[in-house]
Amino acid sequence: MLKYARVKDSRRSRTSRDGGSVPRVSPITAHGASTSSAGGSAPLDFQSTDGLSDSAKNSLAKAFESASLDPQKLHHRSAQLRQLLHEARESIAANLKVPAENLEFVGELGFAYWAAISGALKNFSGSFIHGVTDRQVVHAFGREFAQAGNRTITLTTDKSGNLPYESALHDSISAKQPVVVFWQAANRETGVVQKEIGISLPKNSMLVADMTAAISPSQRPNDYGVALWDPRIFGGPEGLAILAINPDSNWRSPIPPIDKRRLFGAYSKPLLLITAIALEEQRKDETKSLAHLQELNSALRAQIKSEINEVEIVGDSTSTNPRSLAIVARGVVAEEILRAMEKRQILIDAGSACGAGALSPSHVLEAMGFGDSGHLRITLRASHSVADLNQLVGGLREEIERFRAD
Repeated sequence: MLKYARVKDSRRSRTSRDGGSVPRVSPITAHGASTSSAGGSAPLDFQSTDGLSDSAKNSLAKAFESASLDPQKLHHRSAQLRQLLHEARESIAANLKVPAENLEFVGELGFAYWAAISGALKNFSGSFIHGVTDRQVVHAFGREFAQAGNRTITLTTDKSGNLPYESALHDSISAKQPVVVFWQAANRETGVVQKEIGISLPKNSMLVADMTAAISPSQRPNDYGVALWDPRIFGGPEGLAILAINPDSNWRSPIPPIDKRRLFGAYSKPLLLITAIALEEQRKDETKSLAHLQELNSALRAQIKSEINEVEIVGDSTSTNPRSLAIVARGVVAEEILRAMEKRQILIDAGSACGAGALSPSHVLEAMGFGDSGHLRITLRASHSVADLNQLVGGLREEIERFRAD
């Protein structure tokens, strides 16, 4: 078996040659921008930026036209907008299987994390439990909670990516100590799916359910205190996030008391209408789409294993989101493979999915024991075909072999 020297991906790899920092994806191709070649062919896109669903795209102009008014005014068209927003809320609630009155909409995903965790930890003195593979913002809350003299438990994992929530809870149950558990439905970098917690939480405890990368948006735990969603996972827009707050939980509004509102901050009304449309479309096609994605994921795993040497695939097809595939290629610099693939008009991701700006190693894969280099990420879509996979794997094989030979 071939052995390769340890090559570490770096924020500043090849910066002197190319000038400036190395972006995680090309600024030209990010967010679905046009990248057609001289012959006019569109790139083969396996990036994590899905873009809007077809129905959402087709509804853009109408949504912005309809939501340009103030729904609080008494005019007839304002009343029509109020009715549209009410219908959108009811539709989102039905498709997420939560009561409509539990929903809150905010204009930024980061604010949704802040609202969910801040409200859960407000006036709380028990233990905060979260996983090492959670997003960096969750780690930041854990550090701040510990610095205030409280107990934060960061669950470790292995190459499976599974987090031992129940083991940590047994200790708290024995000590009769309340906990706030931040539970991740699935990891957006690796696709690893966490099992639902099968034991009851101690008294005065709460579960924060991170549904932002869930396989199915509606499959959330029944005993959630607060749950949050990113509409982009079902073809919705960026710039809106969804919270469901259980009124029977210990979640407390993190904002100063202002009448009866739980949160403040404006959100885009057109984006709310588009989110409802995208979610309806996703739910309608979900079963068929997931079956196709599962077939593609299994085929891609088998093809990578048979055609590319010294590559590890993260997780297995039975315990990961079929949309996501993370691989670790030994002896390569991930961003160099990303650049080479882009020249082939094949778009992938590399390194961490957290934050923006220069590419950095994935803290998720490093915590799972996969090292800090060679991290490549592939996102599958229902529109992909087996022929697309053949092109992807062929390109990866050639570029990885070329890099190793240099």
